[in-house]
Amino acid sequence: MPSPCSTSDDPPSPIARALEVRASPFTCSTVHRQDARARAALGAWLDAIPVLERRSLSAPTRARLADSRRICGELARVLDGAEPGEGRASERTLHLAVARGRIHAISSMFACPAGTFVELLVTAPWNLLTGDDPADPRTMRGAGTALVAAAGEWSRRRGCGGTIALQAENARAVAFYERLGFRVIRPEDDPLSLVPKGDDGWSTSILRVARGRPGTEERRSPWLLLAPRPVPAVAVMTSVMTAAG
Repeated sequence: MPSPCSTSDDPPSPIARALEVRASPFTCSTVHRQDARARAALGAWLDAIPVLERRSLSAPTRARLADSRRICGELARVLDGAEPGEGRASERTLHLAVARGRIHAISSMFACPAGTFVELLVTAPWNLLTGDDPADPRTMRGAGTALVAAAGEWSRRRGCGGTIALQAENARAVAFYERLGFRVIRPEDDPLSLVPKGDDGWSTSILRVARGRPGTEERRSPWLLLAPRPVPAVAVMTSVMTAAG
């Protein structure tokens, strides 16, 4: 059974603490997965990345922009149906973080039995700039964190206690999510209740995690969990048997 919804007596989550530093300027909303404004933003971000790269940027920022290019492209292809993504296209939801009339982050998510699964999340490339880079008037930090917080709130509204699962692309993404309180998913977390099932079943990667046999891909791009719920042993056994079958 899902964990109960959080109450006002619950301690603030790491995400909530991160947003408490200052009031979030972002409004997060759910839009149709073919939303024209979101699709235009992805295209604009892909166009903006090479322009930003002409500036005198720090090496870490250049690495983050390279990550952004890959994720923007992947999200666009998934929304186009050119790539399958992690779950069924009909069950995918698209979420935006908007401030000052501009989209600053986009994420695709799924409602799973035990929580919200964040499939892909990308922020506007100018938000990846730091104090070591030339300033950009469009920069607004915290859009990605705001969408993760929205994923947690969606989980709470469905009675899943704020649980969020995702697969981090690389070590830089892992470091970001760990700062928000995420940890690696274990078999006892019942991974198959946290990740959406696609048209052909679950991905081979999450099946390896569910069976307790993660491989090279999972070490490079680990599956992460925030606010895990206790899972009875019988639930774990049922999921492993389903994966094996």
